[in-house]
Amino acid sequence: MLTFLVGLAKLIVSALTAVLVVFVTYKVFIRANTDFDEEQEIKKGNVAVGLLVTALLLGSANIIQNALTPLTNVLLFSLQQGTAVSRGRLALYAAAHLTMAFLMAVVAMSFSLRVFGRLTRSYMRAGKELEHGNVAVGLLLAGVVFVVGMYIGDGVEALAKSLVPQPGFSQIQMMR
Repeated sequence: MLTFLVGLAKLIVSALTAVLVVFVTYKVFIRANTDFDEEQEIKKGNVAVGLLVTALLLGSANIIQNALTPLTNVLLFSLQQGTAVSRGRLALYAAAHLTMAFLMAVVAMSFSLRVFGRLTRSYMRAGKELEHGNVAVGLLLAGVVFVVGMYIGDGVEALAKSLVPQPGFSQIQMMR
């Protein structure tokens, strides 16, 4: 029964986190772009911008999911072993991991798109092309975002483990 309850709790937390990640990531990336109004372009039906924003959401979700893995492991271990990790302490770990994950995702995605834009500036103005609805450029930038999200996901997980302290557990006696 405990395993079922732990699984149910993980499902509920995952669903809530997913909705939060999508909404906050969308708002942050819309506000972070100063080249043009992405939200207005999406409302006008600009597929190229829609592709890029979708890729940003997926790439960020991958990064955030990797950053939250250490927290999920701590929570599951705590519940299954009955160790005394307070709810308040777990809430602080969750908030720290989620905040750090959001910051890392935004910085990584923004930085990668800006660097790519500078590297290709001599023959392509990606922001202007997107604003004009160039779907090929939208796909290209979506690919950049996917690759960045895939490559740094594991690094973000390792960094999350090292920057946010994990709760200590009592010793487990293996044999007497």
